[in-house]
Amino acid sequence: MVISVPINEPVIVKRVLDLGCQTILFPLVNTAEEARQAVAATRYPTDEIPGVRGVMSLARMNSYGMYTDYYQQSQHQVCVIVQAETIEAVNNIPEIAKVPGVDGIFVGPSDLSASMGFIGNAGHPDVQAAIKKAIEGCQAAGKPAGFLTGNEADAKKVIEMGYTFVAVGSDMLLLTKNATSLLGRFKEHVAAIDPKLKY
Repeated sequence: MVISVPINEPVIVKRVLDLGCQTILFPLVNTAEEARQAVAATRYPTDEIPGVRGVMSLARMNSYGMYTDYYQQSQHQVCVIVQAETIEAVNNIPEIAKVPGVDGIFVGPSDLSASMGFIGNAGHPDVQAAIKKAIEGCQAAGKPAGFLTGNEADAKKVIEMGYTFVAVGSDMLLLTKNATSLLGRFKEHVAAIDPKLKY
């Protein structure tokens, strides 16, 4: 399960981790320092990757105390994915990717296009160039790159570019499209019975 936290903030992250989540998506990570803060929020204070995560003794994350080595093992089980949603973040991917504990970088095309002055137009050539620059930066650093789109053609295109985890659509989009399709078929059926009926 992947949880997208609303903000790169350690108390929120601690609560999500204590609920048992192991993969966290951090929004609007623009710099290496912000990436370090994200990683630190997921780690306990140890020598390996020093963190600031507070210790909860009995919670869902360690099956309420059943996993006695949780504090040692959790350092290796948490996955940190940072979101590059601005042109600043895309330009900083080489440095962000070097931060120990960053496991992947996720590109948000809608916010990226907005940050570049092309809101609602992720297909703009400048935005597409930034999307390509982002994957090149991730590949050079050996980091998996993610992408979200509601368009199947765009999803196929970024997979061909080298993006390795791609989300196509969303639950709300699928619900809306299927409901609209069902309504359309029902209207056609009713119209065939009696064109004067309105639904």
